[in-house]
Amino acid sequence: MKRYCAAVLSVIFSVLSAFPVYAYKSDRHFEQTLLPENKQVYMTGEWGGTRDEIANEGVTFTSTFVCDVLGDVSGGMHQAGRFDSSTGWDINFDLEKLANIIGAQFHISGLWRTGNNLSKDIVGNVLVTSSIYGSEQFRFYEMFLEKTFLDNRVNARIGRIATGDDFGFSPLYWTYVSNSVDGCPISLPLNMFFPVYPTAVWGARIKANLSDDIYLTSGIYNADKEVGRQAAAGLDFSLRLSRGMAFAQEIAYAPNTSPDSKGMPGHYKAGIYYNGSTCRDLYSDINGAPYSITGLAQKKHIGNYNVYLHADQAVYHEEGTEDQGLTALAVTTIGPENINIYPFFIMSGLIYKGLIPERDEDLSAFEVVYIKWSDDIKRSQSNAGLTTQKYELMLEFTHKFMITKWMFLQPDLQYIIQPGGTGDIKDALVIGTRFGLTF
Repeated sequence: MKRYCAAVLSVIFSVLSAFPVYAYKSDRHFEQTLLPENKQVYMTGEWGGTRDEIANEGVTFTSTFVCDVLGDVSGGMHQAGRFDSSTGWDINFDLEKLANIIGAQFHISGLWRTGNNLSKDIVGNVLVTSSIYGSEQFRFYEMFLEKTFLDNRVNARIGRIATGDDFGFSPLYWTYVSNSVDGCPISLPLNMFFPVYPTAVWGARIKANLSDDIYLTSGIYNADKEVGRQAAAGLDFSLRLSRGMAFAQEIAYAPNTSPDSKGMPGHYKAGIYYNGSTCRDLYSDINGAPYSITGLAQKKHIGNYNVYLHADQAVYHEEGTEDQGLTALAVTTIGPENINIYPFFIMSGLIYKGLIPERDEDLSAFEVVYIKWSDDIKRSQSNAGLTTQKYELMLEFTHKFMITKWMFLQPDLQYIIQPGGTGDIKDALVIGTRFGLTF
């Protein structure tokens, strides 16, 4: 294990020393500190001007690569490391430029993932250590048409989309390496079929700006979880309405987020997601008695739901800057105990942009996450003579070094208390790093 820790640290420092590091000065110009200055946004550059020419015609292409090297150095089921990676691509067609359809665009995307799951194989925890693990294959993702109306106050999207891209979502969650909040709280897709990257379904959503600070988002989705199976690779375009429909509604208040605002920005959201598919009771059988004692089939329910609340607020800005400083955030999800394995989830965190002097584009972050097992499932486990699962707690510390505009390195530390919820697995310490490129 000492050799593994040394290897991880060696990778971190060798990569840092092999690439240019830039200090983002107060005058907004990059100052070279190692290798020749490089202001380009993409690793592959502008393709001799071709990228800009294509964009001016209405087509933009983006591709990213992210990999995690993480290891359990103490506790868990045993000590070992795992690697996983995700390569994504997105192509957007501006239909206003291509076909003179005002405010319209068409978007497609896909990905390629490889690697193994440290949480399942080594640690034994529910709050997955890597947010890029899942669907290890070549996979098609989204395909949708989007259009704005009424002087850009209403935006509609229809096609193959994911609920997690619009509901229970915050870009701040992407700061963390753990999957506890990867785009949305992990409790939502764990409790029911809540489509998140890299699974898309047929659906539609509409967002309406009621004022500069308040907006409503509504969505409807096919609730057929079979479209996400590995064998389909994202290419099952069937619309099986008999499998159920899902609905989402969110209201948000976003003060000081317009370009001319002078105060510190924030986002406050409340939402509900309802999945109309059949689900099973975690305690009662078809007659209302404990199924774990009677051995009868579990009672069936039509529909399940979770409510979520999110808040993030900039609480400190460094003097003379627009975005350097500290942001606090928190999110919680709540659902019925009898049909949700995890009826209560809460995350709270802090993100500081530019904490290290002259490293103004770097991000430093901390989060603490708590997830609770249902009381009903604990009663069923107890009746069956099993060890009950109570809660899991995770703390994460991470720092994202922006080596260039298109490359980052992110050392990460996670401490997992009561992995798997039972107390039978020792608290685990996970360390490692994330590395990313934008092509």
